[in-house]
Parts: sequence; C-alpha cells; structure tokens
Amino acid sequence: MDKRFPNLFIVGAAKAGTTSFHYALDQHPEVFMSRKKEPGYFVWPEEELQFINNGTLITQPRFLVNHLDDYLKLFEEGIDKKIRGESSTTYLFFYEKCITNLRRIHPDPAHVNIVITLRNPVDRAFSQYMHKVRDGAESLSFEEALDKEAWRKENNWHFDYQYVQRGFYYQQVKAFRDNFPNTKIFLFEDLRSETEKVFTELQTFLGLEVKELKADDELNVSGKPKVESVNIFLKRKNPLKSFIGKLLPKEMRRKARLKVQSAVYKYNLEKEAMDPDTRVRLKKIFSEDILKLQELIGRDLSGWLK
Repeated sequence: MDKRFPNLFIVGAAKAGTTSFHYALDQHPEVFMSRKKEPGYFVWPEEELQFINNGTLITQPRFLVNHLDDYLKLFEEGIDKKIRGESSTTYLFFYEKCITNLRRIHPDPAHVNIVITLRNPVDRAFSQYMHKVRDGAESLSFEEALDKEAWRKENNWHFDYQYVQRGFYYQQVKAFRDNFPNTKIFLFEDLRSETEKVFTELQTFLGLEVKELKADDELNVSGKPKVESVNIFLKRKNPLKSFIGKLLPKEMRRKARLKVQSAVYKYNLEKEAMDPDTRVRLKKIFSEDILKLQELIGRDLSGWLK
C-alpha cells in the first residue's frame, strides 16, 4: 500500500471550523496535514472542470488537485506520521461522488478517519455569503443571492454560491456514517465555546497523545472589507507578492502568508448582521432537516431553530 495516502479527512461543512481544525492538528507532532487545504481530489479525480465565478468562466480552478500523482505528493513529507490528513469541504457537499471515489481509489477505506464539522445552517449560509463578499466575488445582496441560487446552479456557477443547499446536512452526514465507521462529528458552536475540550476529543478520537493545540479564529473569517482593494491585493496574484515569496523558504512562506492574511482580515473586515426576516425564512427552510439531523447524531440542536 502506498504510504502517502492520507488516513484522515476533514470533510466540512464549509464555514464550520475546518480551517481551525486543520491548522490546530498541524501543530501535533504525530500529525501531518497537507500544506494545501481543499484539494478536493476525491470529488473530481482525473476530471477537467469549468465553473462560473461571479460571471467569469474559470477553467480548472487553481484550488483543485485532480490527478492522483499530484495528490499523493501532498503527503510525501508525512509518511512517517501516525496521521496524514487533508481538509476538503467539497467532500461533505458532494458526498455521493466523494464516498464512491474514496472507496474505489483509497487502498484502505475501511480504516480512514472522517471528521465532520457542522454549524447552524442559517449562520453558515450567511457566513459563506460574506466570504464571497470578502473576496470580491459576490455583488448581490444576501436576499437577492438566495433568490438567484437555483438559477446560478442551473447555469454552472461555482458551488460556493449554493448558500442554502450546502446546509442540508442530514443526508450528507448519514452517508458518511453509513460508509465509514470511524466518523466523528463536531459542532462549530462547541469549538467556539469549549475549544480545549473539542481539541482533546479530536485527539482522543484519532488515537493521539493529547497536546495543547491552539486555534486561530482569524484565519478564515468572513466580513465586508472596509477597503476592498486591500482584500483584492491579498487574494490575487501580483508581482510584489511573488517577489517576496521567492525570498522565503516554502514552509516559512506558507506561515507568513497565513499570519499576514489573519492580520489583514482582523483589521479590514467588518461584521454585518443578517436581516431578521431572512433569518426566519431560512429557519423554516432548514427546520425539517435539523430535526432529522439531531435525532441522527444524538445532539440537541434546538438552539439552531431559535
């Protein structure tokens, strides 16, 4: 068996703490997390993709790793680690394709570890919307975007514009639990209120010696930019960033990028509140799925409906 294959998959949901989990685990001496987050290989193996992103056609999105050799190279540095992991929130949303491909391609699918992070789907939808606003990729109001969601899906817009559809967790979670016995579910709300307890449970689940892990809450925050050009500079390629990057070793470059990104987001983003009527509308949409989910996972999710 190729020892480069990962044995841990943090599968989402998007905007539910996967970034915090990824970089917290990367601090553990027994763990190697892929330097690239969101490779998404097991959804689109060997496929060529095209999406519409804010009206612009994108061929082969740069986040995607769709060839097996390239994917396994992500884990070459971690072959001596107890846990080799990656985080792709596409896996939970496109659960049918992911599960089929994972069982077909992975040499030992029965023993992989699956971590699922869930968040109040109403808050998650708005956070994902604000994430697109942050990146300059959403020009509609939240309410307009919700009304346009079905049209965008039909016209091959990027799946990140499916703010509502990505929040129907019940079938997604059930499918992973039915196919992979080593599946653990965490709630974003617990991560925020009881971080140390959650990270202890995570390490115990993975059979790791429990260490103190730190979460950086500013790594992937959403919000409306105070100065839009600052965020655009941060997200897009440009000669200055390339020049500075070449001066630093690869790993130092990655850490520096994360620190700069965290600092910029902290001071250049401002939070916006969801319209109360929109919140009521979304609660009605998600209520049935939430009730089924809480029975499935044995957690009281009534707070999501308040």
